[in-house]
Amino acid sequence: MTRFDLFLASGALLLLAPDGAQAAPDLGAQIVTQGAPSGTPPCAACHGPQLHGVAALKTPAIAGLSADYILARLAHYASPEGHNAQMKQVGMSLTPAEKQAVAAYVATMKR
Repeated sequence: MTRFDLFLASGALLLLAPDGAQAAPDLGAQIVTQGAPSGTPPCAACHGPQLHGVAALKTPAIAGLSADYILARLAHYASPEGHNAQMKQVGMSLTPAEKQAVAAYVATMKR
């Protein structure tokens, strides 16, 4: 293998490796659409595929809400004041990094 081949291979690896700014939205998108590794269900299961809410389930639209607001709501549901059983489980089972990723991703979605 020549130096040029090594250079090309290392460049390809750099292109494939996500940086921190890309990793969080990717993780957020995964959790929103597929759920978390901990078994947390996907947000889209209750809030709809575009997170615009589902009237039949009485779930609100959350797409486009600020990341700070999403984080505050997740913290509320995980606290003793949170009385929604489904959201309590979500708020308690997601890791801080997963919550950040979900909040960042949801904030980028169109209302």
